[in-house]
Amino acid sequence: MKQVGRYVLALIVIVAVWWLTSWALFMTHDRVVLPTPADTLLVAVDHFGMILTAFGNSAWRFALSLAIAFSLGIPLGLIVGFQPMLHQYISPLVYLTYPIPPVALLMFLYLAFGIGEAVKILVVVVALFFQVLVAAQGAARQIPQTYITSVRSAGANVWGLYRHVVFPATLPSVLTAARVSVGLGITMVYIAENELGLVAGPETGLGRLIDHFTFRPELSMAGVVGLAMLGLVFYAALELLDRWLCRWRHAGGPGAG
Repeated sequence: MKQVGRYVLALIVIVAVWWLTSWALFMTHDRVVLPTPADTLLVAVDHFGMILTAFGNSAWRFALSLAIAFSLGIPLGLIVGFQPMLHQYISPLVYLTYPIPPVALLMFLYLAFGIGEAVKILVVVVALFFQVLVAAQGAARQIPQTYITSVRSAGANVWGLYRHVVFPATLPSVLTAARVSVGLGITMVYIAENELGLVAGPETGLGRLIDHFTFRPELSMAGVVGLAMLGLVFYAALELLDRWLCRWRHAGGPGAG
């Protein structure tokens, strides 16, 4: 209950700051620049069906992108980080390509794949993939040698090492990186839907909805709130997944909750 109370208090603070900012901008510019929370809510209720459909489409894209990034990034990162020879030769490739922002490649992806679902998901996958890959690789490099020696002395093979040492030891870091990357992923969803959905309707995604209603700021702001809620949903889901899979981290002591 205390945790719920803190979230309610945070929501009240955000709404208050939003309203004060809206009022200050109106007084400064003598016109509506940022719609108030009340105006945004009224418009969202009137167009609830369209916003809900857009929310569902964006959520589906992000969930699929996150699943693909996890399924590719975690195994590759663990193998590269745990195997010294692979780390020596593959890490330079990772560190040279990691800083390249996927959004900078939009034009080339558009020319290669068009503006369909595949390229929208690919843009988000690339951004999330490197976040997960680098986190998994770094965590695998930090595994204490004593853990490996203990399991090997018990007769574990390579698969046993990954199952009983590498994966459990690196999972907390990977899930933390995933939660941190939610904001980046949501940003990439917005960019992909906005830049690659020019001929699509507003119900095809929250990013498209925001841009489509530029001259209706209340409706556009409702889309922004939708993106924020989308990020919150996935952040909370990953937090619950962390508490389930890494129960030992939350059983007591620092950081327990």
